[in-house]
Amino acid sequence: MTTTAVHPVGPDLAEPAADGRVREDLTFRVRPAAAPETEWQLRGELLIPEQGADTVQVLLPGLTYDRRYWTVPGAYDYAAHMLAAGYAVLLLDRLGTGASSRPAAVDVTVDSNVETIHHVVQELRAGTPAGHSFAKVVTVGHSFGSGLAIVEAARHADVDALVVTGMLHTTAPLYDEVIDFFHPGAEDPVIADPDLPQWYLTQRPGLRARMLEHAEGIDPELSDHDELIKSTATLGEGESLPQTYLPEYSLAVKVPVLLVVGEHDALFSSADIGFAADSEAVHAFEEGFYCPEAELETHVIPATGHSLNVHRTAPEAYALTARWLHRKLSASA
Repeated sequence: MTTTAVHPVGPDLAEPAADGRVREDLTFRVRPAAAPETEWQLRGELLIPEQGADTVQVLLPGLTYDRRYWTVPGAYDYAAHMLAAGYAVLLLDRLGTGASSRPAAVDVTVDSNVETIHHVVQELRAGTPAGHSFAKVVTVGHSFGSGLAIVEAARHADVDALVVTGMLHTTAPLYDEVIDFFHPGAEDPVIADPDLPQWYLTQRPGLRARMLEHAEGIDPELSDHDELIKSTATLGEGESLPQTYLPEYSLAVKVPVLLVVGEHDALFSSADIGFAADSEAVHAFEEGFYCPEAELETHVIPATGHSLNVHRTAPEAYALTARWLHRKLSASA
């Protein structure tokens, strides 16, 4: 695949926001090798703190989320926390989500996601149309986005660190049942898009919370918000998803890895890890899936479900992530 990044409007490519940070809208144009006559567009929003940054975090949402997962209002806004900590962030709509292209569902897979993410990373290192380039790139994933970050780092070795949230190498009993939670996105009252391709799916009304949230750890208005920001997942992603759990990928990651999971993750908790009762149990299980160079660090966030960013504990998870990045990236400077 090849890609170029272009801004969708005229020559004034980067705009200062009211709080001093710089914002640049990006469109990454990708021609898949299997169909070079086709062009996919990935849309993203690059945010840079007022003082600048040499590190950018590429934020990769999970299935049925788009970039809005990282900008939940108020204290839950991951992007705002990281900008305050001195990092640039790229809010990216993965292939098939948000404002990005929606190819046929069978073409939106682990492989197509990984290749498009790889080219995004390369563009950020080479420089955007407004001249922003970054010496260090970190991929930060949630759930499926974490799996994509692992596979991308294993295949291309082009990032400096990984933050893996909401994903383990073991699954809960509910994991095998959630296929029945889904229906066509075009039929969903929130998405309500008749132009969605066939086999673009989302959770049925009322089932998203059971799958992604821990009721005792989330305010009702945040649960409502979580329903309102839901996006889609494709048949191709669902069929290729198991690929992201293969040890051959996580073992091939040679950069530092932070793993963060909710204590009550309804999808990734089992007897293998003592049902995520503490960080030590999760670490003892997961460390065998990573090589020594990953310097795996593991944290369980109490009273939190699968989608960490909508729970009351989100700021705690963000703070430990920022501290870990500072330690690891400063050490590698």
